[in-house]
Amino acid sequence: MPGFRIDDTDGVSNVAESRRKHRWVFAVLGPTWTREGLLYLKSAARPKFNLDEPMIHHDQEQAYFAGKQSWDPITLTWYDIENDPDISATVYKWLNTVVTINAAAVAAPSAYKVDSQLSMTNGPGKVTETWVMYGTWPKEVNWGELSYDDTEIATCEAVIRFDRAKRVDG
Repeated sequence: MPGFRIDDTDGVSNVAESRRKHRWVFAVLGPTWTREGLLYLKSAARPKFNLDEPMIHHDQEQAYFAGKQSWDPITLTWYDIENDPDISATVYKWLNTVVTINAAAVAAPSAYKVDSQLSMTNGPGKVTETWVMYGTWPKEVNWGELSYDDTEIATCEAVIRFDRAKRVDG
C-alpha cells in the first residue's frame, strides 16, 4: 500500500510528507494588496499549463506536435472583510488599475500587469514550492450573490490572467 512500509525491504517510507492543500500563501499580488488583505484569501489554485497540438494530415493518418504554450487563468476567492482591510474595496481598487470604471478607459499594460507569487509551505511553515506568475492582472471579478435566507460569509472572487509561470523550489 503506498505510504506504508510493510516490511524491511523496498517498501515506501512511512514518514514521507505530502503537500497539503491548506498550506499555502499568496505572497505578492501587486501594489493594491497588503499582506493583511492576502491573509483573507479563502482559496486559490496553482498554475495550469497547456500546449496546443497542431495536427498534420498525411494520407489516412494524423500526426500531432507540441504547439504554442499557454497558462490558464486561476481563481482567487477572499472572505469579504468589511473593516480594515476592506476586501471588497481592495478588489474594486485592484480592478481600477486595469480599467477606470467611471471613464470606461483601459490602462496601458505597464500600469496594471505585475508579477505575483504563490508559495506552498510545510507543517512548520517553511516554503517548499513557489510559483512566480509574470504579468498578472484581474481578468474577471465577482462580488458574489446575496440572499436574505443565507447566513454564509460573503466572498469576493477574482479570476487572474498571467502571461507565464515559473516554479521555484523552496
